[in-house]
Amino acid sequence: MGRKRVLPKLRLTKGKYYCTDIYLPNGKRSTIGFGTTEDRTYGEIVVAFGRWLDLYQEHPHKVLSFDNPFEAVKEMVNPSRCVTVMELLTRFLVYSRKTTAEVESNKEHPDFVFIRRVERFLKPYRDWPVKEFGPDELFDVQQALLNHTYDHGNKVKSYTRRGVNDTVNWVRKIWRWGMGRGMVTAEQVQGLDEIKPLRIGTARAFDNTKRTRVSEKEFNKVLKHLGSVVADMLKLLWHTGMRPNEVCSMRPFDIIRDDDDCWLYIPGRDQGPVGKHKTMRFEKIKVIPLTKESQAILKRRITDFNSKDYLFNPKESMEEFYAQKAENRKTPLNQGNRPGTNRKEHPMIKARDHYDHHTLRRACRRACERAKVEPFVPYDLRRSMATRARATLGKEAAKVLLGHSSTSTTEIYLLEEVQEAMKVAKALSS
Repeated sequence: MGRKRVLPKLRLTKGKYYCTDIYLPNGKRSTIGFGTTEDRTYGEIVVAFGRWLDLYQEHPHKVLSFDNPFEAVKEMVNPSRCVTVMELLTRFLVYSRKTTAEVESNKEHPDFVFIRRVERFLKPYRDWPVKEFGPDELFDVQQALLNHTYDHGNKVKSYTRRGVNDTVNWVRKIWRWGMGRGMVTAEQVQGLDEIKPLRIGTARAFDNTKRTRVSEKEFNKVLKHLGSVVADMLKLLWHTGMRPNEVCSMRPFDIIRDDDDCWLYIPGRDQGPVGKHKTMRFEKIKVIPLTKESQAILKRRITDFNSKDYLFNPKESMEEFYAQKAENRKTPLNQGNRPGTNRKEHPMIKARDHYDHHTLRRACRRACERAKVEPFVPYDLRRSMATRARATLGKEAAKVLLGHSSTSTTEIYLLEEVQEAMKVAKALSS
């Protein structure tokens, strides 16, 4: 049995220096100095040694991380070090990296876009103590967001009203997180609530306008300016109201055909107990009904329902595009001296194996311009489907079809006031 180590004792060296001998956590011996009576009284040195010894026995690594024992006692018994704004942001980012799930597209989660924006606009305050950042400073951040411009391609853009409000809300969210960790007080969090969100028409920030509904006539005009692959994808969105990324990731394997009149599409049904989709974190399975109109589109494309390859492939679109281009010039696809006429030399062979919602949106926008139709995006087709379902079968039916957890989410798509006004007008006219 090893000999029990004796507790460190305060000793006097050379008649004036007080110190103690200890063993470091790695087993080596070291000496810790407590100074002389010229700097402090003997009583102060003894009291400090007693407190230091208690801390050393409980937290040796932390005690030895300080430059001297007096600093260790001061900071560990009565912590006075202020948490800075930058330290709060750094800790929150580390926490978010551990707790935020990856998005379905395997790209950066939208939350981190806002966290980076918050970090950029809080840069002037990075060395400030958190307790000194109050409503006045948050108001200045809000104004800086309003005045900020950035280059987007050939355009100079600024943040929308909603973008400014969302960023300010993220600052509040980070401060609330810090309150739960003892870095921020409840009074500070309440103080930040004094800065109210920007309202429509009260600030110079603009709002993105969204189409409330795409008419069938407009939709058919746009389809004429699209290739067969993208056209079929948009048709499925029109008939089902699914999300754009759900049609992009569609695979034959994910389709269940037990009912001939209505197939079921479960996104990523082999990739988890509830599939792989936007709301899978709520342990909620997503089922998209595919009626006869949708089945007719899929039957033309699927040869093997057990295949796990993506159903809609950009390579097919590119082959179709260059074949049409060659036909319009009335020259064979693999002949001619003009660049890009030889399919083997074209970078189309590097195309990805499936679409994403960004690519689908760009293709839809370009087709709208060629068809001279007010531009819409694929997500607007989901909104149009919700409006048709609400008008025909009611709000609950629209909620079930879109896969929402509550009707309050569905109301975002349905323009509830307009629907009710139409209902009253029809009742009065009858």
